Amino acid sequence: MVKKVSQQVRTGAFASQQLEAGKVYTRDDLRNLFQISASSINNGIFKPAAFDSVWIFVTEHKTADRTQYEDLLIDDVLRIEGQLKGGTDLLIKEHDERGLELLLFYRKKKYEHPGAGFTFEGRFRYHDSQGSAPTKFILHRERSPALIIADIEAELEQQGEFDPNDVVDARKRTLASIVRRQGQGSFRKKLLKAYSGQCAVTGCTIGALLEAAHIVPYLGTDTNVVSNGLLLRADIHTLFDLGLLWVSPESFLVELADGLKKSEYSSLEQKPLSLPAALADRPSAKALQSHLDTLRLL
Repeated sequence: MVKKVSQQVRTGAFASQQLEAGKVYTRDDLRNLFQISASSINNGIFKPAAFDSVWIFVTEHKTADRTQYEDLLIDDVLRIEGQLKGGTDLLIKEHDERGLELLLFYRKKKYEHPGAGFTFEGRFRYHDSQGSAPTKFILHRERSPALIIADIEAELEQQGEFDPNDVVDARKRTLASIVRRQGQGSFRKKLLKAYSGQCAVTGCTIGALLEAAHIVPYLGTDTNVVSNGLLLRADIHTLFDLGLLWVSPESFLVELADGLKKSEYSSLEQKPLSLPAALADRPSAKALQSHLDTLRLL
């Protein structure tokens, strides 16, 4: 049984405020910058006493004398293994409740940078975990869709008052936004045909509400294949993109984030996905796994 890490006293200070994302820091740099004398900074997971921060040091390709943890950063998703005895697991799992930020220092190999330095990748958030000794963690970079949406909302708030003289142009922009959201024309038509004109999750048949959702985000025409798509009702598409609703790659059952399980969407939990009749059109399990790994957010 893992011993619970005691609650630390909040300091109100975040180390990230003194760090620059993308800059390389050696452990000596960090010792000097933050006046750290504790030898535990040499560990893979370190909690500086003077800050509400947890530092995660990751070397992707370990030297032969080190424990061969499976750690990998791909874009905004970090997969790491915790300490073998799990002594710091709760610092990661409960960082939000404890008011702690998770900071990632990353390098491909030990001497990728002078002085065996690490690139500071910024703040991450706990997303999921499995197993123990060691626990396998999935963390997401803090620049989540929710934060990007907040930035967009703030920008829109600053655009000024409504201008009735611009109502025609505004209508065109609204319709253009709807068309973009519904998806690229030919891709959407293929999905409408494959899914017989109904939402794969809810069964909705109202065409105006059905959208072509990419499982793996759009990266050109190569991703516009039916097996990388789902025909989804507009609200389900939004939940899918935000990682609040996803599809199990093994069972093709709908799964919900905890925040939706007691909502009006609760009836969708463990609901079988409606699959196209043609095997080639059915969603790719690899694409669904990639979505689960990279887009699902708490």
